[in-house]
Amino acid sequence: MLKSALTLAILSFAFTSLGSAQVPERLIYSFNGTNGRTADSGLIADARGNVYGTTFNGGPNSLGSVYELSPISTGTWRETVLYNFSGNDGAFPVASLTFDRNGNLYGTTQLGGLGTCSTSGGQDLGCGVVFKLTPSANGWQESTVYEFQPGVNKGVVPVGGVIFDTAGNLYGTTWAPGVEGDGIFDRAGANPLSNTYWGCDEPGCGGTVYKLTPTQNGWQESDIYAFTGAADGSSSMANLTMDSAGNLYGTTPFGGTGNCQYGCGTVFEVSSSNGGWTETVLHSFASTDGAYPMGALTPDAAGNFYSTTNIGGSHHQGTVFELAKSGQQWQESVLYNFTGGADGASPYAGVIFDSRGNIYGTATEGGTNSVGTIYSLVPNNGGWSQIVLHEFQLGNNDGQLPYGAVMLWNNFLLGATQGGGTHNEGAVYEVFP
Repeated sequence: MLKSALTLAILSFAFTSLGSAQVPERLIYSFNGTNGRTADSGLIADARGNVYGTTFNGGPNSLGSVYELSPISTGTWRETVLYNFSGNDGAFPVASLTFDRNGNLYGTTQLGGLGTCSTSGGQDLGCGVVFKLTPSANGWQESTVYEFQPGVNKGVVPVGGVIFDTAGNLYGTTWAPGVEGDGIFDRAGANPLSNTYWGCDEPGCGGTVYKLTPTQNGWQESDIYAFTGAADGSSSMANLTMDSAGNLYGTTPFGGTGNCQYGCGTVFEVSSSNGGWTETVLHSFASTDGAYPMGALTPDAAGNFYSTTNIGGSHHQGTVFELAKSGQQWQESVLYNFTGGADGASPYAGVIFDSRGNIYGTATEGGTNSVGTIYSLVPNNGGWSQIVLHEFQLGNNDGQLPYGAVMLWNNFLLGATQGGGTHNEGAVYEVFP
């Protein structure tokens, strides 16, 4: 899987020593393969408390699914598969979903659709799609909003999800550029589980920021910025964040000016001006302050951003960072350096806040069993204390490898894991912080 392949086995802001406050954790659902497998995405909830997510594969076509979990009593949930992908309509979703104002669900699949990008097992996997799920009396109906196609300055492989602006336009990013004949595509041997995924012969091959505008004739796509793969960043994998002025913010795991093999990654802004769009790099990581940021940015009330890096930092095991604006400049600070021990390692997803200003997140690796942790960062005398809320266990009685972000639901945390669970096909869990 792209995400796993890019999670390469490749000075701190003040914080106190590691603490541990193991809290109750419970699996609320285990996938069995037929109803989904490998739950990588973060979760979202509707106003009634139902929770929605995607699985990377599984289902009757082994190409992924969209599911709903509905609470039916305390600690008991019912799963409903809303849609199974079949290839032409999409394949291999990993991003979280989003709602429009009418309760329709939107998301992306990394591959699938009718574009010609590569084949696997004799099947053309397409270049990725943006999809919509509409509730009806007969269940949820799927429609394709946009199918990505290769071309000059056209992006393909939308790893991250989409967000709405106030006018109803959608925005997202693509991982790779859609130009053939330059060594980027490998039609004969592209394998979605290899690190030459989508034919990028190596990480750091560009990608785009795109906009989808609803019209009477369907959705109109425009690529508002094409990354060069150099100092401006490369291969964004996370959802974008939008401020009140309509500026877009995101991360790229590669590119930038840092001295990593493919660049250490960036935080960027894309803003509209004079009828066009301009990209500005707000921060280039240098490995000592983190490298390969793969998660989305979370703003606080003051407009500062928080997220994680997959590696880098004092122990080269990843970081939690803050990007704070002072005047016209942005200053990055490392809030926590993962050690790779019981505290966790290699965070993939971003972080969330609670009402008290505590930060919560997941680390895909580390912990006593090296299959991931759930952690909290608590403000402490101008610094931050890291507390391990849960260490995932080996075996089928727990989840393993939490790639998605956690969400707050009725005063506890919900999240999903790539592996583990009763059938070792992934699970959804709840944790009481």
